Amino acid sequence: MSKMLKKADIVLIVLLFALSLLPLIKFGQPEPACYAEIRQAGKVIERIQLTGHTGITEHTVTYKAGGQEKHNHIRIENEQIAVTGADCPDKICMQTGAISHAGEIIACLPHQLIIEIKSE
Repeated sequence: MSKMLKKADIVLIVLLFALSLLPLIKFGQPEPACYAEIRQAGKVIERIQLTGHTGITEHTVTYKAGGQEKHNHIRIENEQIAVTGADCPDKICMQTGAISHAGEIIACLPHQLIIEIKSE
């Protein structure tokens, strides 16, 4: 006994197939390029391209406040950025860990340093 497909069955199959392709619309598109914007006291001091970055790069942000030099050591590894060293008293910026997605932020409030990931 073979069953014949009805029109409603065919429409349902086509509809389910079309719905199964919807994730490709969102996930099939390339993500926009991301970069890290480093601001100190509200001024942009550097922009670092993260998308496509390979290897390890070290940066040190130095500025003077109250007659003393303040330091934050920044590490870019592959497509992530993190604060790996700071001479601030609380070191919360180091505990944040690495960030890599648009909208994520690392803040060192004693040094007025903000690292924000932005997309183009």
